[in-house]
Amino acid sequence: MPIKSSPAPLAISEIVTEFGDSAGGSDSLSEYYKGGANVDDVSSNSNVPASGAIDIGDFYGAGNVVSVAASAGTNIDVAPLFGSPDTFTNAVSKVLTIASPIQIVGNNVALTVPSTMAGTLDIQNAGNIIGSRGGGGNAGSNGGNATGGAGSAGGAAISIQKAGVTINNSGTISGGGGGGGGGGLGAPTASTNTTNFGGTNYSGGANSGRGWNQNWGGNGAAQSPGAFYDGVVYGPAGGPNNTQLSQSSPPGSGTINRGSPLNDPQGLPGQPGASHTKRFNIGSGSFTTASTSPGGNGGNGGNGYGFDSSSVVNAQSGGSASGNGAAGGAGGNAGAAGTAGSNSPANNGGAGGAGGNSVTSPGSVNYSVSNSGTINGTQG
Repeated sequence: MPIKSSPAPLAISEIVTEFGDSAGGSDSLSEYYKGGANVDDVSSNSNVPASGAIDIGDFYGAGNVVSVAASAGTNIDVAPLFGSPDTFTNAVSKVLTIASPIQIVGNNVALTVPSTMAGTLDIQNAGNIIGSRGGGGNAGSNGGNATGGAGSAGGAAISIQKAGVTINNSGTISGGGGGGGGGGLGAPTASTNTTNFGGTNYSGGANSGRGWNQNWGGNGAAQSPGAFYDGVVYGPAGGPNNTQLSQSSPPGSGTINRGSPLNDPQGLPGQPGASHTKRFNIGSGSFTTASTSPGGNGGNGGNGYGFDSSSVVNAQSGGSASGNGAAGGAGGNAGAAGTAGSNSPANNGGAGGAGGNSVTSPGSVNYSVSNSGTINGTQG
């Protein structure tokens, strides 16, 4: 801590306690010129002379503490705030003050304390430190992925990469909210349509015409009849006494009734027992066609709370689905996970994104937090 302020009495032993004694032995004020072995040339020591006359009163308020005040910004690296890189990497006590209503935000992490720090750092926050929002997952869709996409994680508010950091928070520290998962694509729907038709004369052939054929083999052997109507095939089934056939291609439940004969001769001239076909008009009938409608698209996942590269946004609700698709999940509030997208009977929704940490650090790095304000998100 800095040395006390005037007019309280000050002893040289207090100066030695604050700044140390690199030389050892008896203590003299001449060992404590600014910029020398014991006293850093920093703003908190501005009253301590670098040479010449030196008095014990020059040390009121001085100390091995370097204080800086942060301004509003995005993706803040703490090291450059302390000016010379030597200040951040010297083993001195450092204080970073973030006053109200200053806001520090990040496209991922808002405020980073890098691993190059030496000494200690006290972050005194009365402002707002906010990580990035997690994006909502894509909806399950026709022509895309049938399952809903996962929401992305929210960003951390503070990343601490070196031990020795204390956070004193009277403001707000919030990780970003995770994005909601996308809803699943709905199941396809099958339907059948029936077309009825009346009597019609024999015309054309099996691919596109309309008619009934009764085939006879050699020596007058009867074969199963078949019929056709605008590309729909019926039979073959039964024998020459059949007057109704069932739809066979495409598969369906339609039927066709035999009409009047065309009076084709039995066999070829002079060869009555030869193979031949007798044709009939169509009496009436029906055919069915099946169709499948694609499932409805799911809803997009909602974005989470946090910085979206231009401003801080609130969490969004999940998107509505079309038809029988499933709705998207809601984005998470500050530091909270997003909601998973809903499942349809055919496809799953996407997972919600994790909420961003309020404070994150590697497992080997310890820090401490004193909080009288608001902290949203896990400290990890």
